[in-house]
Amino acid sequence: MKILVLISTIFFTNLLTPVHDVPVATFHITASKAIINLDITFDLEDFTESLEIKTTEVNLKNVQAYLDENTSFQFNDQVANFKMTEVKIVRDHIKARGTFGKVEKNIRTIKVENTCLNNVLRHSNIIQIDLNNQSKDYRMHKKRTVISLAY
Repeated sequence: MKILVLISTIFFTNLLTPVHDVPVATFHITASKAIINLDITFDLEDFTESLEIKTTEVNLKNVQAYLDENTSFQFNDQVANFKMTEVKIVRDHIKARGTFGKVEKNIRTIKVENTCLNNVLRHSNIIQIDLNNQSKDYRMHKKRTVISLAY
């Protein structure tokens, strides 16, 4: 009887646990040899449901188009065009990597506009910026879609 109660408790607890405690995507901006890079991690389920596509349809072209529509980056008041170089699915996540190309060595200002997955309930986009020997993190969401910072 105790085993049945234990198994029932585990089963029902798992049913009541949400799949995503906190739905987030991360955007990590770094520099390497005067080239600005961006690494992104999306939740696979959130991304595919948001775009109404199948997992098999996740590819570089779809992710690039989505980012072009939902993000904008400026470094030193100059629009920076993001070029996707890699997209892969790792377990339940989409890992994307790309570059803004060469940007001035001394970044003084950054502006990020991001509305990615804002249609997902309680979703946040975490922006991590590691430039100019400084690390900064920002949380963006439906009510905060633009951040601007100066170094």
